[in-house]
Amino acid sequence: MTLVVQMQDADTAANDPLLSYAVTTTPSPLKASPENPQAPEETGEVVISVSRQSGTPADVEWIKVKVPAGTMAPDLATDLNKISPRISLTGWTVRLDTAAKEFVCAPAGSHAPIGPDTGFTIQLSDIPINRKVGTAPITVTERSRTGSTAFQNRSTVFNLGKFPADFYLRNFLCEPPIIPNGGDVKLTWERSANATYELLYPGFDRDVTNRTSLEIEGIKSDTTFYLRGTTGDPTNPVVRILSTQVTVLKPDLDVGNLTVGGTTDLHGPRTLLLRLTGPEPGNVLDARWRAKTSGFALAKFDSWGGEVRVMLNGMVSSTHSPGNAVRTYDSITVPIAKNEAIELRMLRDRAVDGGSLDLYWIPLGLQTAPPELEHKEIS
Repeated sequence: MTLVVQMQDADTAANDPLLSYAVTTTPSPLKASPENPQAPEETGEVVISVSRQSGTPADVEWIKVKVPAGTMAPDLATDLNKISPRISLTGWTVRLDTAAKEFVCAPAGSHAPIGPDTGFTIQLSDIPINRKVGTAPITVTERSRTGSTAFQNRSTVFNLGKFPADFYLRNFLCEPPIIPNGGDVKLTWERSANATYELLYPGFDRDVTNRTSLEIEGIKSDTTFYLRGTTGDPTNPVVRILSTQVTVLKPDLDVGNLTVGGTTDLHGPRTLLLRLTGPEPGNVLDARWRAKTSGFALAKFDSWGGEVRVMLNGMVSSTHSPGNAVRTYDSITVPIAKNEAIELRMLRDRAVDGGSLDLYWIPLGLQTAPPELEHKEIS
């Protein structure tokens, strides 16, 4: 069974269908009838599933399904009169309007409400499939409204392919389906030789016409792979697309904006970059690191007497003057972007009796590589 995605023209929301539609076909995909007019026609079935997604019912006068018929590639059927139509809604009927090449579904009254609990199907069976390989547009039009507004015609188009009899594309698999961050997968599929094939995934469009498998390395985020087979006349080709997915444990994320409604737990551990304790020679410390990830630099210090000033990326601590007999504490926290420098400078007079200075790195996210020391000097 093939699921066909609905296509809508770019239009105002007011003209969008009030009902939702999904189309499936049997067989999957549909096969064009043999070109030899003496050969029996292939038959197929199209099922249109209809629902109302909103909680407010929509009033519907009718639903029409336009099926192109004839001998050209964009035609689906050879003869609409051979099609057996059916609608599953109680009280509704479906008939063929031969002149308009449409199947008209209508309720017994002037209109009927379709609510969120009224799902139904429109089924077109025993379709004699056209003898030309190609893509046929099926148009579903509803005449509907909500409340007391005026009824409008609202259309949705589905493109159904008619494939060569010997075409197939199936069993598109990804192994393993779950991998660690940076893991590898192997994609496999079955296909016929009478088409071109492309593998599509974020940032890639690869020609795999002559392949039935491909290994992909170093996947860092959840990925959907699409396998596209194209055949038929270039002026009216038919396209079949299969998809498969891989799930990555602890994936890399690339988002534009992130809003967190609850709590966020960042698993990167705190790393000690520098520790100075007690009276050490020199009264100036000058050091610099380069951050490999985004995070926070935290400087914590205390002192016994003397004058001490700590500067972290331009932010300056309070100054503790000589003669202060009370042990003093202070800290500075600075956000650091990836590849940005962490610059620490400490000035103190030689009368400082003791104390300590600790510089910590707190990364954001799961990557835990600490910053690299680029320069350190005590003078």
